Amino acid sequence: MTLVMEPAAPAGHEQPEPNKPTAPPRLAVALTAVGRALIVLGVVVLLFVMFQVWGTNLQESRAQNGLRDDLESRFENAALEPDRLFVPAAPPTTTAPPASDDTTEAATSDNGIADNATASAGVSAPPPDAIDEALALWFPEDGDALAKIEIPSIDVDKVVVGGVAVADLRKGPGHYSETAQPGTAGNAAIAGHRTTYGAPFNRIDELGPGDEIVITSVQGEFVYRVLDPLEAYVDNLDDVREVGSGHIIVHPSDTWVLGDFGDDRLTLTACHPKLSSRERIIVAAVLVDDVVEIPEWALEAEAARLTTNGSGATDRAGDQPDDDESTAALPTETDEPPAGEAPDLDEGLGGEHDAIPPAIGWVTAALALWWAGGRLGRRYASDRLGRLGLRAVGLVPALVCLWFGFELIDRALPAA
Repeated sequence: MTLVMEPAAPAGHEQPEPNKPTAPPRLAVALTAVGRALIVLGVVVLLFVMFQVWGTNLQESRAQNGLRDDLESRFENAALEPDRLFVPAAPPTTTAPPASDDTTEAATSDNGIADNATASAGVSAPPPDAIDEALALWFPEDGDALAKIEIPSIDVDKVVVGGVAVADLRKGPGHYSETAQPGTAGNAAIAGHRTTYGAPFNRIDELGPGDEIVITSVQGEFVYRVLDPLEAYVDNLDDVREVGSGHIIVHPSDTWVLGDFGDDRLTLTACHPKLSSRERIIVAAVLVDDVVEIPEWALEAEAARLTTNGSGATDRAGDQPDDDESTAALPTETDEPPAGEAPDLDEGLGGEHDAIPPAIGWVTAALALWWAGGRLGRRYASDRLGRLGLRAVGLVPALVCLWFGFELIDRALPAA
């Protein structure tokens, strides 16, 4: 038998061992990592878009349900105890008609809320134990139910909350607390989103002159009609970027739209164009009903409460200012608003940059949990089903972290 001997390998060159896997090139490893990272990033972006489209609407819907219950309770409290909360003032003279007759009739009418509120101008302070209750009816805290807004022509039926901070506008339209309250003298202003969180003002660009806006609060039910912008802002057209059928477009710094125009109006504000906060769309409507007045004692008590609580110089009851100090807190048509006191069109719509660091933390935690689940699956699971199970273990907390991260990212971004 003849043996065939293979030549020995040259020195310094070892023969590769049979069936030994060779390491992939570094470039291939890098490209694979980049590809996976891009896929993960794409999934995260897609999930964030889904959160903005559906998640924010779900949050707003839940908030609105609670606010409607709260508002109904406020209406019931105002209607059930008018004599306790709104005490008729003594007649100024013996020859004048007694105020109690009108007030009693209002208190017992079918529309107790509206009629009681109409008579509220001539009432004195209620008993001490009812003062806080009365103030809470007129001046709810920011984020609490204030009124209901209905715009039939664009299918709007929402509860308005006090305040226009980011957290307030997530619940629904928000009332600029530095402006007049709906139904009272002056300019009452309300802001809202157009594409997220229920999009209450999504279609306000479709409003035209004559369209009705109905506001219902403990003061009563008030009907406003949309004004022709050429008439509503006749003295300010040089500051307007664009004029529509029933709206104008202005810069976010144009706070003059929230000032006093010498009439009793409602101003609606929202971001423009949709999915952007570059500009503001403004709709003005004039009150066609009689105005109501908040009693002087209530204005003074609310101003004192704000001062005691250290909530700043801005008077939330400033819709009926009687002195120069409270009037100075509101912008006018011609003067620039005082810094830090006047309403801000960017408040609640411009984003909160301090939300970015915690948002990054939550998203990073979500990715880490997802990665840890996959790592454990590869190390401890012998089959595909086991690996998927361990991956799912990390998926649930990862999605929770993503939800909190998306909420913070949404806070940081300009409103849409």
